[in-house]
Amino acid sequence: ISFYLQDLFFPTPGVNVTTAIVLPGTNNATMFGMVAIIDDKLTEGPSIDSKLVGRAKGILAFDSISNISLLASITLELEGRDGNINLLGQNRAPDPQREISIVGGSGEFRFVQGFATLRTHSLE
Repeated sequence: ISFYLQDLFFPTPGVNVTTAIVLPGTNNATMFGMVAIIDDKLTEGPSIDSKLVGRAKGILAFDSISNISLLASITLELEGRDGNINLLGQNRAPDPQREISIVGGSGEFRFVQGFATLRTHSLE
């Protein structure tokens, strides 16, 4: 399965934000302490207008004083699929490639396990 997560983290005029910051951070450099709730589009391609293939919903907690790092708990809901996939783990966002644990799922994804590979396509 391959898709692009469209995380609209900071407000852009005329664009619906898909992340709600529920607790601001205490460190501007690493955003340490910030907690956010996401409901992000999953798309087929890198464009936000690309075909919708699902949504990523969950919680992100910035958990490092020394670098930008997030503890992520995310549920992937895929269009046309019965069930979801659950991700949990550390996401060191500046790293070119990261892995996060697939800790389970429901429906047709029941008992799924393994890891997901994350890469940042672009930041604006």
